[in-house]
Amino acid sequence: MAELRTLLGANENVKLFALSIDPVERNRELAARIAKDGNGEVNYPILSDPGHKTIDAYGLFDTDYLGQEFEGIPHPTVIVIDAERKVQWIKVEPNYRKRPSNAEIRAEIDKMRSKK
Repeated sequence: MAELRTLLGANENVKLFALSIDPVERNRELAARIAKDGNGEVNYPILSDPGHKTIDAYGLFDTDYLGQEFEGIPHPTVIVIDAERKVQWIKVEPNYRKRPSNAEIRAEIDKMRSKK
């Protein structure tokens, strides 16, 4: 999530959101920990989905963590949605430690923009 701070350029007309199962306060703590690395504040909202309703709606709930300390971990996912709110690209990683890279995301945003 720290890397996402550098995804968008200044004044770029793209909105970025993160979604977490954690409550709002825990997301604030996460953003503060990320900011302590000296590379800037988290410049996008981290939305809270503690009941994982949105995560479940997209089928992203990772059942490998049922009954464990971190139950409810979703699969790391990036969804690129266009101005008409249509999904243009989705990447789901089966391993929670792996994340789609900024380069992959950037390529899909650029591809979507070139279709206009």
